[in-house]
Amino acid sequence: MIENLKIEKIAMGGSGLGFHEGRAIFVPNTAIGDVVKVEITQGKKDHAFARVLQYISRGEGVVEPGCEAFTAQEPCGGCDWLMLDYPVQLQYKEQLIRELFKDHEDLISGCAASGSQYHYRNKVYMPVGEGLSYGIFARYSHNIVPHRACRNHPPVFDEIADTLIELCKKAKVEPYDESNNRGCLRHIGLRCNHDASEVLLILVCRSGRLPFSKTIVNGITGKFPQIVGIVQNINRDKTNVILGEEEKLLFGRDYLQDRLSDLSFRIHYRSFWQVNLGAMENILTVMRAQMKKTYKVIDAYCGIGAIGLSLASEIDELVGIEEEAVAVQDAIENASSNGFANARFICGKFEDTLHKLSQEFQADVIILDPPRGGVQESALEAIRAAGIPKILYLSCAPMSLARDLKILMQDGRYELQALSSFDMFPNTWHIESLAVLVCKP
Repeated sequence: MIENLKIEKIAMGGSGLGFHEGRAIFVPNTAIGDVVKVEITQGKKDHAFARVLQYISRGEGVVEPGCEAFTAQEPCGGCDWLMLDYPVQLQYKEQLIRELFKDHEDLISGCAASGSQYHYRNKVYMPVGEGLSYGIFARYSHNIVPHRACRNHPPVFDEIADTLIELCKKAKVEPYDESNNRGCLRHIGLRCNHDASEVLLILVCRSGRLPFSKTIVNGITGKFPQIVGIVQNINRDKTNVILGEEEKLLFGRDYLQDRLSDLSFRIHYRSFWQVNLGAMENILTVMRAQMKKTYKVIDAYCGIGAIGLSLASEIDELVGIEEEAVAVQDAIENASSNGFANARFICGKFEDTLHKLSQEFQADVIILDPPRGGVQESALEAIRAAGIPKILYLSCAPMSLARDLKILMQDGRYELQALSSFDMFPNTWHIESLAVLVCKP
């Protein structure tokens, strides 16, 4: 136990960082300037992790979080910084980026604010546990922390989930028990469009049998007419992966219609779609400034084509690459419905597709928006070999971005021109960053 630990800075991962007897102590749910009494939960020779037992004094910018799940003895893992004033959150994010990319500090701009601090998320999957309770997992565990009303996703999500649980209790639906891979209902998934006028409900179940499914569907759609589809996704495996390969359409359709940059997009329930459209509009504004009418553009990891098609009117030709087949079908339909004849899409892994594509398509720009793990080194080497003049690399994982930029810039052929940050995930430490690289002549 440490009686008076002062938090001196914020670390990647969102924890506060203090020092005691030569060790770095990482403490979640703390702010710079906090003085706390902590208990070590995991210790190593030069660093340790701890939890707060008592806040002796609070640092600048600390506010009332307004969520019982955030202040629970075992806090919800959905937020890191709900206790911070929003301008302070943005300052912390800028500090993290400046420290990570300190060799390029002159190219870094401040972190652009989200359009909304609360209720910005358009997608959530909430685990279901004992007693048909639901919520968000605690940090670094599979313990479910219930909440009354999450401040990150739309209030209607919890209203729908509450009603669903009551219907499932009446139908005697059993909650999933991951310790023995038994039970039925594993996760409640919810997705909505920009104004929540369309909502998809996804019931992730261990088996194809859902008791009284018609009664559940009638009950939930009768109360929430904005639900346009209910999908039963079946995941029979004992796994941390949420979605299984099997599915049943219980009601309506398995996709949403949404708008971005005055374009209409069809989004399958499995397809990737940015969770914060206000922040995405800010990113697209910066991207458009990098385009020219003569440009041929590759949109890697393109999903349903959201980024590429939002830029399609500013360029000559677009080729999107995506390995998820349902997303490619959405992208093709989205290009057609929005009248873009200058866009085509390829289904395949980016690292397997780029070499062949670069032989027939001389791109001026490549857009990278990979998963959190970043881009495979072989794909980065293929980009360097192709000598594509400009790279726009959008990343939700600063550490992966830093690693990949070093590979792209290792021989001096590419140089970093700009690095912008955007708050895609308010109340968390996560940061969306856009790096612009240019190939030297």
